[in-house]
Amino acid sequence: MLAAVTRSLEKRFDSRMFTYRQLRDMFIPLLLDQLFIFIISLLSSALVSSSGEGSMTAANNANVINSLAYAIFSAIALGAGIVVARSKGAGDDRGIRRAVAQACVICTLAGGALGLPISFFGVDIVKFFYPSVEDAIAVKSGEYLGYMGLSLLPYSLFSAIFTAFRSLGDTKSSLILTVIINTVHLVCSFVFITMWHMGVQGAGLSFLVARIVGMAFAIVWLLRPKMNPRIKLKDFLSFDHRIFADILRLGIPLSVEQVLFQGGMLLVQTFIATLPTFQTDGHGIANSIFMLFYSFSYAMTGLAATVCGQTIGAKDLKLTRFYAKNLLWVGRFVMAGAIVVIGPLLPLVLRLFHPMTESIPYIWTAVAIGSLPMPFIWCDAFLLTSVTRAAGDSVFATAVSLIALALGRMAVGYLLTIVLGMGISGVWLGQLLEWIFRAFVFHFRFKGAHWVKVSMA
Repeated sequence: MLAAVTRSLEKRFDSRMFTYRQLRDMFIPLLLDQLFIFIISLLSSALVSSSGEGSMTAANNANVINSLAYAIFSAIALGAGIVVARSKGAGDDRGIRRAVAQACVICTLAGGALGLPISFFGVDIVKFFYPSVEDAIAVKSGEYLGYMGLSLLPYSLFSAIFTAFRSLGDTKSSLILTVIINTVHLVCSFVFITMWHMGVQGAGLSFLVARIVGMAFAIVWLLRPKMNPRIKLKDFLSFDHRIFADILRLGIPLSVEQVLFQGGMLLVQTFIATLPTFQTDGHGIANSIFMLFYSFSYAMTGLAATVCGQTIGAKDLKLTRFYAKNLLWVGRFVMAGAIVVIGPLLPLVLRLFHPMTESIPYIWTAVAIGSLPMPFIWCDAFLLTSVTRAAGDSVFATAVSLIALALGRMAVGYLLTIVLGMGISGVWLGQLLEWIFRAFVFHFRFKGAHWVKVSMA
């Protein structure tokens, strides 16, 4: 049976650029990487949740604001990652070195410019965006946001390096960086929250410490002699107009998308914040639990972005379509497997959060709405987006993402959650509508050739 499955996968994935075994060896570290990130995030969220009523709400409110800033430099890093993957596919070592170096510089400048104001005006920012939130929760959110703002500068550089390794297909290095930064975060969270009883402040401080340590190790790992291609300090002082333009051409639409998307999520969070605390805490817990399912889906989209980015760089559109279709096919089975594996463990996971009794039905409903449809629509909605972005179709992808958000969580979500009184279930149903809309659009977009925006000659 196993041999037959292996032969089928080899038939689907062996080509002149990759073999099934190479893709398997890339995917497993990607999956472990994502699982590690989300498990540590889940455990740290559980520590926050257990630190007192309203703590989860405070952290969730601050995280939505923090995501606005993170969206900018992470989008630049992803744009640079596409340039790195294309350079890898084209065999251009010089392009790889310069793309990585310029991504590090741009992301660090963006992280510092955005993070410092957030760290100094945390409470004021929270009260501006959440005028109806309770004062105690606003203070908690502001203190947490202050530490998160300071951590954006080291994290921006870490993200640029981390994304570069993934784009090169060096998923083992990205896994090493993930293990280091998240292990430090978990240990610090336990010390600051459980042992020193710092609550939400301890959660923010643990992020700051972990991201400083992660940044330091990422720099050392990037500049190590065994790095291929070897990146040196002088690469950070060079400037390539073509690479810079490519990074911005890909990164700016994605940055705009992410900023507007997170702005939309902020608006969603403002109407969620008007709900009773047991529902807002339940929404935050459901989001944290749902990250386990995302670990499988993000591993698939990460693999698709790397593989198809390199085939685009090699100017082979036929091979790009070949891998996109087969990764889409496998992705559906991967998502179904995730539900089978993770589903039975969820009652044990929920106990980590010590939720209020009233929150539990809302949590289970939200997780069910989010997870059960994933095998049927998630990869069509998001994996194909990664493929088309690799071919330069950033503007269209941005437009579709924002329209989906406006129709889904913002419009339908508000209608169901507030007007019709469905509570947080309405937000999750709105999210499901987003996925269906995206899947429909990108499925038909991919059938044509309008998404290929780079020269394949």
